[in-house]
Amino acid sequence: MNPVRIALIGAGGIVAQAHKPAFLRFPEEIQPVAVADPHLPSAEALATEFGVPFFSNHDEMLAAMAADAVLITTPHFLHAGAAADALRRGLPALVEKPLACTVAELRELEALEKSSGAFVQAGQQQRFGMEENWLKSWLNSPDFGSPRLFNLDIYQNVESYATGKHDPWILDKNRAGGGIVISVAIHILDLLRYWFEDDFVEVFAKGSFDAPLVNGAESSVAATLTMRGGVIGTLNCSYLARRCPYSQRTLLFGTRGSLCQHMEKPGGGYAGAYYTSTDGGKPTPEWNMMYEGWEPVAGRTGQGDSPFVTQLRRFADNVRAKSPAENSLVRNFNTIAVVEAIGRSLITGKPEPVAAR
Repeated sequence: MNPVRIALIGAGGIVAQAHKPAFLRFPEEIQPVAVADPHLPSAEALATEFGVPFFSNHDEMLAAMAADAVLITTPHFLHAGAAADALRRGLPALVEKPLACTVAELRELEALEKSSGAFVQAGQQQRFGMEENWLKSWLNSPDFGSPRLFNLDIYQNVESYATGKHDPWILDKNRAGGGIVISVAIHILDLLRYWFEDDFVEVFAKGSFDAPLVNGAESSVAATLTMRGGVIGTLNCSYLARRCPYSQRTLLFGTRGSLCQHMEKPGGGYAGAYYTSTDGGKPTPEWNMMYEGWEPVAGRTGQGDSPFVTQLRRFADNVRAKSPAENSLVRNFNTIAVVEAIGRSLITGKPEPVAAR
């Protein structure tokens, strides 16, 4: 098996932190062949680590280098254009989230997929976590029952995130595509869709628009959401969590069981451990039964690679098979559509339908 040759479009921190370990650990499966980034010092630094050429323009790179696929990690507003350039050359692309900033961009990419025979996939790495996949099975089992309610919370201090970056584009809606929802909450929205194998159909959102975000990028959002199967729930997210670490909390309630995830402790950790509990279909009339049966998911899944590493390896498998898999454009459509619908609801102040594919 020859390694899949991957050209990198974008040389930001996400590559070094999340994707580089896959290249280093599995050189027999995936091989970087070149790096392109308009910020040449970043391109040169990453290319030097890999021992490959670097470019300031990805079109020049794709014309000069032989590659089997591309990995796109640019600022959001460049995702769709870079993916389109790859498709026109017949190259599959793995695109860091968001796959695109708008539904219109997604539709254009889907048309290019059909004409080129290549494909794009969304970098929604939480779909590839070992615990998340164990939970997918559990949430679709009798132990959980039918889903009824979800509460999703995710928070970050965007000022600390942007400090020291040479170009804090993520603060600008014109370049990020939005604020906290498209940059951060998109992860947990996509994960919920994956767990329930369901799509969002309506949202009603309120929010605020605070500095340092600009051009209409939302800083905080509280939203209610409805899924096609009738499940309802809330999303609360904020970029203004100055004394709350970058953190994610998930509560899911079914007719027989519950999933609970909290921050481990004040001042620690992105996301705490997952815990599940079930009544096993038995009556639970006593008050204290609500507090019984909680078990950590960790330990039931074993040890494995990071979701980013697994995602990139699966992408390479899909390139060999010439077919997208779990995080294809089609499967990611509703994730982008619900983000767009939240943005519309913030402007109109009314419930908004989620665009159908």
